[in-house]
Amino acid sequence: MDMLKIWRSSKSRFGKFTVNPVPEGEETWNVNKVYTDAELAKIADSGFNAVWIHGLLHSIVKTDDFPELGEYAAEHQQRLNELTERAAKYGIKVFIYMQPPRALLTTHPIFKNHPEIAGQIESLQGCEGDMVNVQALCTSHESVKKYLKNAAAKLAEKVPDLGGIIMITASEYPAHCWSRRGRMMDANGHYQINPIACPRCKDRKPGEVVNEVIQLMRDGIRSVNQDWKIIAWNWSWAMYEDAPCENIIRNLPSDVILMADFERGGKRTILGKERIMDEYSLGYAGPSKQFRDSSEIARLYNRQMMAKLQIGTTHELATVPNLPIIGNIYRKAVNVRKMGLAGFMGTWNFGNMITANTAALNHFLEENISDDQALELRKFAETYFPGCHAGNIAEAWDKFAEAMDFYPFSIPYLYVGPTNYACILPMEPAPLTGKSSGRSWLMDERGDDISNAIAGYTIDEIIEGFNCLTKIWGTGVELLAEGLANVPSAHAEEELDNARVCYHLFKSTENFCKIFKIRSNWNAEKLPEYHAIAEAELKNLRLLLPLIEKDSRFGFHIEAFGYQFDAEQIKRKIETIEAQLLTAKGK
Repeated sequence: MDMLKIWRSSKSRFGKFTVNPVPEGEETWNVNKVYTDAELAKIADSGFNAVWIHGLLHSIVKTDDFPELGEYAAEHQQRLNELTERAAKYGIKVFIYMQPPRALLTTHPIFKNHPEIAGQIESLQGCEGDMVNVQALCTSHESVKKYLKNAAAKLAEKVPDLGGIIMITASEYPAHCWSRRGRMMDANGHYQINPIACPRCKDRKPGEVVNEVIQLMRDGIRSVNQDWKIIAWNWSWAMYEDAPCENIIRNLPSDVILMADFERGGKRTILGKERIMDEYSLGYAGPSKQFRDSSEIARLYNRQMMAKLQIGTTHELATVPNLPIIGNIYRKAVNVRKMGLAGFMGTWNFGNMITANTAALNHFLEENISDDQALELRKFAETYFPGCHAGNIAEAWDKFAEAMDFYPFSIPYLYVGPTNYACILPMEPAPLTGKSSGRSWLMDERGDDISNAIAGYTIDEIIEGFNCLTKIWGTGVELLAEGLANVPSAHAEEELDNARVCYHLFKSTENFCKIFKIRSNWNAEKLPEYHAIAEAELKNLRLLLPLIEKDSRFGFHIEAFGYQFDAEQIKRKIETIEAQLLTAKGK
C-alpha cells in the first residue's frame, strides 16, 4: 500500500464556530472555490496524495432519524462530488475530518422536538469572542446511535469517491457527552478532573463511549463501502485513561486506522525543568514514548498506524510560512518511514503553506535516505538551493533547532502567549491596563496583559528563554545568509527572509516580556529601563518592517484566517515608540 500523505490548502477556511451558522461558513460548501485545478496540482507536485476537509456530519447528510438536520445536505454532497472527481485527476483523495456527533446550540429545534436525546451542556467561547452554550446529542440514547450509523451510511452512499473519514473523538469542539470531560492537563503536566453531568453517560466509561462512536460510524460506512479508509485520531484520549490508551486501541474495529500524535507526551528539559509536550512541536523531533507505545499496541492488535504531524508551523510561531527546523523534520520523516506507518496527516488548519519544510519532509521520506543527518541535510540543501554552500545551510538549520530548545513550551504559553503578534502589542511607560493580549490562534483584540500565558514558567524564565533563543537563532540566520550568498532563486530569498522574520518576532517577544515585567510593578524610576528596551524594539521593528512589506505571507494566521500583524500596524508602533523616545529626550 502506498503511504497516505495528507495535506490541505492554505487557502481553505476551516469554518467559524458561531451562534449564527450559515452554509456559506462551512468548508465543505466552499471546496471548489479553494481547491482549483491549479491548487490540486500544486499539492500533488509537492508530494502529497490526499487532502482533508472539515465537515459537519449533520450538515452534509440528511436522514429520517432527525429531519431537523441536513437542510442543505444535497448541495454539500454535490460540491464534494465535484471535488472528488477533479482531485482524482491529480492522484489526490479527499478525506472528511469530522467530530461526530457535533454538539448543537442549546436553542436548536432538535432539542425541542427530541428532548430525550439532550446530553451534556458545554459553554465555550465562539470565534467572535462571545460565550456560547451547546448541547450534545447523547450517544447513550438508542436513537442517536441509530442516527450515527445511518448518517455514516448515507455519506458513503451520496459521496462515494471520498478517500474516507478522519474522526476526532475527544477535546476540540463539544461532541458526545464525554468529549470535553474527564482529565484535563494543566501547565505543569498535572491532571484535573472535569466531571460529567449527563445522567446516562456519567456511569459509563468514556473510552467505551469513544469506541462506540467509532464503531457506529464504521458500521454505517461498511454497509455501503468497503474501500474507504476510516481513521481514528487519538487526540486527547489521555483525558479518559492513561496513555497510550490500550483499552481504546484494542477495542477499535480491525479495519480502522489509528492516527496518533507524533510529539504529544514527549518530555524535554527546558530552562532547567522537565516539560511535557502536550501539543504539536517542531522544536521537538519525536516520536514521543507515548507515540511509540501506541504504535506497539496497534501492532499487537494488528491495527494500522498513522502519524499526526505539523510540518509547516505550530503554535510555537504560526504567523510565518514555516519554522525552518529542517533537522527535526528529517528525524520525523526517517522515523515515519522506519516504523512502517501507513501514512501521516501533515498539517492542522494552519501551518500548511508549501515551503522548504514540505519539500524536506517528502525528500526525507524517500527510501535511499541514510542515517547520517548531517549528510542528508547537506544533500537536501543542494537539491533545494542549487549552487548554495550546503554546509553553512545545514549548520544554520542545526542552530535553529538548538535555539528552540529554549522556547518556553506549555499549553498556556502556546494558546495565549504573545509570540505570533508581539511586534504590534502596545508598549507604554505606564502601569498595565489589564486588558488581555487574547488568544494566540484567533483575531482577538490585543491588550498588554499576558498573565495567563505565564503558567508553568516565571516571567524571568520566559525572558531568559527568548534571550537565549534569539542569540542562537541569530547565528543561524547569519549562517543561512552565507550559505545562500549568490544563489539566485525564489526559494533562497523566501527562506532567508522567513528565517529573519522568525528572529525579529522572537526578539519582539523578548522585548515585550521585558516591558510586561517592569510595567507589572510600575514606577517612574523604571523609565530609563523602559526606554532602553524601547530603543531595542525600535531597532528590531525597523529591520522587520521591510520584510513584512515585501511578502504578504508574513503575519497571516491561517486558522484565524486573518493578519495578526501587518506593515501598517508595525509602522504605527514604530511611530509610537519614536514619539515616546523624543519626549524622553525633551524634544
